[in-house]
Amino acid sequence: MKLYVKIITLLLAICCLATAFVACDSEEQNTENEQTTTTEESTTAEEKLEVHPTITKKNYNDECYVHVFERVQLLYTEEGEDDVMTEALFSRQEKLHDYLGVDLVGIQTGNLNVYGTDFTTAVKNKDGSVDVLVCSAYVSIADFILQGYLRKYNDLEGINLDADYWKTDYMEEVMIEGDTYLGYSDFNIFNTHVISFNKKMLEQYSDALDESLYDSVRNYRWTVDKMISLANLVYIDATADGKSADDTFGISGNQWIPFIGFLHASNIPLVEENEKGDYQVSVYNEKYQEKTTALVDKLHALSKSDSAWFKYRIEDTPLIPMTSGRTLMYIEGTGGLVKYLDYDIDFGVVPFPMFDESQKDVGYRSFNYDGFITFPSYMRNESMSVETIELLSFFSEPVQTAYYEKQLGKQVADVPDDREMLQIVWDGICTDFGLAYSYVNSSLDKNLYMLPVLTHANTTENIASYVKSYERTANTALIKWVKSYKAKQ
Repeated sequence: MKLYVKIITLLLAICCLATAFVACDSEEQNTENEQTTTTEESTTAEEKLEVHPTITKKNYNDECYVHVFERVQLLYTEEGEDDVMTEALFSRQEKLHDYLGVDLVGIQTGNLNVYGTDFTTAVKNKDGSVDVLVCSAYVSIADFILQGYLRKYNDLEGINLDADYWKTDYMEEVMIEGDTYLGYSDFNIFNTHVISFNKKMLEQYSDALDESLYDSVRNYRWTVDKMISLANLVYIDATADGKSADDTFGISGNQWIPFIGFLHASNIPLVEENEKGDYQVSVYNEKYQEKTTALVDKLHALSKSDSAWFKYRIEDTPLIPMTSGRTLMYIEGTGGLVKYLDYDIDFGVVPFPMFDESQKDVGYRSFNYDGFITFPSYMRNESMSVETIELLSFFSEPVQTAYYEKQLGKQVADVPDDREMLQIVWDGICTDFGLAYSYVNSSLDKNLYMLPVLTHANTTENIASYVKSYERTANTALIKWVKSYKAKQ
């Protein structure tokens, strides 16, 4: 019996000793793992801090003149104002200076009448006054390319189009014969149109909705019909004298350029390549005719209704602003949201609606109005120009974050729904070959580009006859322009 107990005791001792060794070994392994993990985390953090684009650090000791059509404030800043946007822009400029020895000089190019002339004069004279041009979304681009005033991205060294801060899908939409002249990256801050809405007013009509506006967007049920149905819930005749500027409306906004956004949101392109490979006006061809007619008819009926107050021309009756508390929804440029920071109004944003729910596979589309990054055919220091833009694009994330905060402000900055909606808008940014190059002909530019004029309340012209009257000359101009381009290559 004693021998049995001794054996059991010995076995227990061996087991305890083995356990101790295992525990000790486990502790050592855990310590090693912790050290390895810590080292890896530290290395990862260091790598994140040290990551740079595929350009080497150098000192050009020079200034880079970036001409911007209209919106210098989103590119460049002087030190002074104490706000998040200024701080972010200035910080990016300092990084540019530290890495390349380049000081950014942002220059506003002026209005439509002088912008193209000034640029072409600078290139012709080779005066070195333009290192980079952030041009209009469409004005003069066709002429710049045909006359050889812009450089192809295909020929530039130093641009890393594999980097995620370059929007190559967007750039491919406006290629001509496989050549890329128009760039878009995180260096550009998106400027498009959205539907803003008064949250307090919306609560009054929540019983009539089967889901929130945000969920409608998420579930791909935010359509033109749903927007119109929501707008039609609201009309208050304040003075009992019929529709007037004193009333309360379901939707308000400019009807001219912003309405072009409804074409893009409905996935209706102005121009596409046909089976022969020729660019042709497509907005009313066999493929899109039914959809375009329906869209124009719906928006025309809305503009005639009591629920809508649209401004058709600059000189027309003033709009009913969101800040008045007398419009539920407002057609708004994202760049204009900042004005709400001065008002005590709780507002939200959603993208322009899809045509119908079958468009789910395409998703929400928004046309960008902030122009393209282009390089003049004459650059006094090509590597400096190219690397400046590459670095500005690379260091744009803090600027984008600041843009969110500045545009959304304190009212919505902490509301995940609205941040999500703007991200959906910007993820769906698109362009259109026809819109980018619509300046080739006035029929394409002033008429078909402005197709939404047919949605004006007083319009009586039939869409089919309207398009037909301009389509042939527009198509002829497109084909001629592309042939001229091919001949010069």
